[in-house]
Amino acid sequence: MFGYAGKILFVDLSTRLIKTIPTDKYAADFLGGRGIATKIAYDLIPPDADALDPENVLVMMTGPLTGVAPSSSRIDIVSLSPVTNLLGGSSAGGDFGAALKFAGYDGIVITGRSKEPTCIRIIDDEVTFHDAEACWEYDVYDTVDCVKKLGREDVQVACIGKAGANLVKTAGISFSKRNLAARGGLGAVMGSKNLKAIAVAGTKGVKVRDTKRLMEVNFEIQKRIRESPAFKKYENWHANIALSLLKARRPYFGDYEEDYWEEAEEAVRNAKRFFEEMATLRPNSCFSCPLRCWAWVEYKDEEAPMVACQGTFPAILFILKIKDPELAWKVYLRLQREGMDIMGTAAVIAYASRLGLVKLGTEDILWLIDEIVNREGPGNVLAEGVKRASEHFGVPAVYVKGGMESWSSDVRPFRGVALAGAVSESGSISRAIHGFPASSYYTKPEKAKKVAREIVGDESAAEPTNYKGKAKLVAYFENEHIIADSLGVCDTPMLSIPLELWAEAFTAATGIEMSPEKLHFYAEKIRTLERMFNVRRGVNREEDTLSPRLFESVIRSGPWKGVKLDREKFERMKDEYYKLRGWDERGIPTEETLRKYELEW
Repeated sequence: MFGYAGKILFVDLSTRLIKTIPTDKYAADFLGGRGIATKIAYDLIPPDADALDPENVLVMMTGPLTGVAPSSSRIDIVSLSPVTNLLGGSSAGGDFGAALKFAGYDGIVITGRSKEPTCIRIIDDEVTFHDAEACWEYDVYDTVDCVKKLGREDVQVACIGKAGANLVKTAGISFSKRNLAARGGLGAVMGSKNLKAIAVAGTKGVKVRDTKRLMEVNFEIQKRIRESPAFKKYENWHANIALSLLKARRPYFGDYEEDYWEEAEEAVRNAKRFFEEMATLRPNSCFSCPLRCWAWVEYKDEEAPMVACQGTFPAILFILKIKDPELAWKVYLRLQREGMDIMGTAAVIAYASRLGLVKLGTEDILWLIDEIVNREGPGNVLAEGVKRASEHFGVPAVYVKGGMESWSSDVRPFRGVALAGAVSESGSISRAIHGFPASSYYTKPEKAKKVAREIVGDESAAEPTNYKGKAKLVAYFENEHIIADSLGVCDTPMLSIPLELWAEAFTAATGIEMSPEKLHFYAEKIRTLERMFNVRRGVNREEDTLSPRLFESVIRSGPWKGVKLDREKFERMKDEYYKLRGWDERGIPTEETLRKYELEW
């Protein structure tokens, strides 16, 4: 089986039985990565299971291009999310995906629950369990160091910090010390299974069908990435991303406050000075990627890796209203060490400020992070996520589908982002919006209009507050993300390169003819299966929504003064989106759609 490792590893933690199944059982129908992971989750997770039950399944899948194409060490994780109790999904870069494939596996499926804290080590065909009791409450950094001492320093590590061990709902899964599958609380799923870490190293490589052609295509992809504007901006992206987001009018402040944070510009200037003058940066890349979107950041006595393109540091500035870059750095380090979703946790802390539990912009934030990680005091409720906390305290909060904390963009003026947050099965806006023309409408207007014109046929669809054309844009970019997640490549470079080249890379690697049209067909099929997973759990139109506060609040100042989200127009966007997807007015795939994609309940 060219391009693929050829088998998927199944590990039952309850019985410690290990088996493999051939990847070709799924590959022809679901491509790889997110597609195969969703199919396995659909087949194995009972419709009435709870996310923290042993019956839940944690699936980590690479794609057919993982390890054999540029920017291709992605791994996609699918499980039942403890935040939404719906289909959860998140992905991460780094080196783990390639290492897993070189060990001979396209993915790992974790079932059951270990009786004791455990670690799994995979060295080619050797799969072993190791006692993790002593390191159960270690943070991510200490866990990675501890696991590497098991005998192989070259292993790549997926692990949880103390937050995941304590079943905090904003806990992610860390890949090494820097890449985090952040969204959906999947670190808590790993914690519920008493699984502290997975270490992997491999020596097998991957067989490809046409090495010469693959090298030619890879060379062309690398060349285009290096010539792209994104490649140049990443040289100083840590210093400039917050300013870029502010110019694009994307951030929200505090707990989705109605008033503009007048000190945002000062916070951005301070952050820029921090990265340019106070800290030392060593830019770096994930496996096989020419982009340098992450860097080792050294400040005073501490050095840590920071991925700039995810916008986590700006989220700390804006959502937690921190002007002091030293404090923002401390918050970043604390959240990263604990393996926590920075966006989600920041949103929870901002909500706590509405309750009077913490003052934003102060060191009290560090105290509250510890309370959440340790589930002490109010942190025990806040550890359940912002929606459940709001139900407990009786004070309305802001969230998107299923109770997921919002992403860094304010969804009130950005209608497409609002729609994506409502219809996404995981509630994770980040799995849809990268590449949205509205995101660059105020920084690169001509490019934004061109993208809207090519996809929708109307450049006015690029305007953030325009409801027109947003459903088609959401469906299109959802597909693009699914393709990236299923091939195993990073969406940042993928979206800047013609899809034809990625299809050519797939053909050269696997020997299977591929085209952009076929890739979009796969994406639509996978998207339909994701919907079926949630429909089976009772989801319909009513669940495709946002928290009421987002429809009730009117922005009072700043560039979006007077803007609000109109519920009636929002519902019409949903109608349009359902029709594009082949779903009925309730948001359920029609029989005709199921036949088209050869799917069955």
